[in-house]
Amino acid sequence: MPEWGSTAVGREEPRRYGRWAAARVVSIGLWSEPIAALSPRSYEAVLTGLEHLRKARAFSVAVLDRFPGAMPFRMLVEAETRHVEALAALLRRRGLAVPPDRHLGSERTRRAVPATAICACRIAADAAEASARLFETELAARVAGLTDVEGVMRRLGEALAARHLPALRHWADHHRGRGGTA
Repeated sequence: MPEWGSTAVGREEPRRYGRWAAARVVSIGLWSEPIAALSPRSYEAVLTGLEHLRKARAFSVAVLDRFPGAMPFRMLVEAETRHVEALAALLRRRGLAVPPDRHLGSERTRRAVPATAICACRIAADAAEASARLFETELAARVAGLTDVEGVMRRLGEALAARHLPALRHWADHHRGRGGTA
């Protein structure tokens, strides 16, 4: 067994997955209800949610391009990517095409980034608050009856309200005096 810091090359260790990866595999494998088709109304609700999440992710990426490592955007990008993938997976499971992301890397999104990361936190907090309400009420209601889709919409709204919004408000309120960047 090589010592810490050893340069010996051994076989690559098999990748170990955490409990979350195992839980995802189990839950996918045990899906008990049939997949219901999306009505035009529910399809539009999923697309609306996808659009909101993609805008948020694109803004976070643009903030990080301007302020590398800025918190909480560094962590938000990962979460927003998982959220986008959750909605895209709902579409793919039903054999529906996932529209391309028109926000990520767009010039319009880059121009929307303010002069300071703190100001970006305020903008993102306002957007997260509005999105949380949208997911928890309007979008969840438009997909009522589709338990998997409704559950995803509600969980996304809860994540925005319970995790994203507090993090953004914390950085906006408590890191004001640190030169403008988080």
